[in-house]
Amino acid sequence: MFRNSAAYSQGEARPDTGEARLRWLRATRQLDVMAPKLRAKTLVLTRLLDTEREKAVALHNFVRTLPFACIADYSGLTAEGVLNLGQGDCFSKGMLFVAMLRCAGVPARLRFVSLPVHFLRGIIEPEESTIMHAMAEVLIENRWIVTDSYVPDQTLFAAASKKLSAENRALGYGIHIAGTQSWQGLKDASAQCVAIDLSSLPIVDWGVAHDPETFYADPSHTKLRRSFASRMKWRLAAPMVNKRVAALRASL
Repeated sequence: MFRNSAAYSQGEARPDTGEARLRWLRATRQLDVMAPKLRAKTLVLTRLLDTEREKAVALHNFVRTLPFACIADYSGLTAEGVLNLGQGDCFSKGMLFVAMLRCAGVPARLRFVSLPVHFLRGIIEPEESTIMHAMAEVLIENRWIVTDSYVPDQTLFAAASKKLSAENRALGYGIHIAGTQSWQGLKDASAQCVAIDLSSLPIVDWGVAHDPETFYADPSHTKLRRSFASRMKWRLAAPMVNKRVAALRASL
C-alpha cells in the first residue's frame, strides 16, 4: 500500500537471507534491545505466543495503549526511555515497537516518509506542506509489512473520528477517518493514510533505517535534519499539541 514491496534499498539483502534477518535484529544506541526493563516487558507480552505474527500483534497492541504525545526532541531517547515515559509519537512509539520486536526475535525497522500535513489539522497548523513520519516495517513470513496503526492511542482515535465525522472531513486530529488501529500482521495498516485517498499518501519515501538517529546520520539525509530554529519551534509547539490532544480525548 505505502511502498513497492518488491523494492529493496541499494545493497540490501533480500529478506529470505540470514544476513537480512540479522541486520534488522541488532541493537543500536536508540534500540537498546538488551535493556532489562525493555526485555522483561517484551517477555511478559510474548512468552505464551508461538509465532512471529502473534508476537508482533501483541507488541503492536501494547504500544497502541500508550497515549500519543508530541516529543519535541527524541535525539536523546532510547526505546527503554520511551517505555519509561509511557507515551510518544510516531518516531518514539515506532522506536519502542521496533526495539520490542527485535527483543522478541522478529526483524523490524522504521521507514521514513514525508506525509501531507492535512492529517494534523486541528492539533497543529504547520507552516510546511509536508511533515516527516515514521512507519514500522515488520518481517513476517519473508514479507515486509508496514504499519503505523499504533501511533494514536485508542481514546484519541475514537475522539478524532467523532470530530471528523461531525465536521464532514476525512483528515485531521492526527488520523484519517478511514484509517485503522487494527493490525493482524497480515497486511499494511495505517491510522494516518489510506490507499483509497491519494491525497493522504506519502509524498516522498526516504527509505528505511534502524531508528531516527541512524536515519538522520546518513549523509544523504543532511537536508532533512532539523535546524536549530526548527528544534526550538518544536520545543514551543509540543506543549500546545499535547494540550490540544488532551482536550480532544476529554471531549469523547
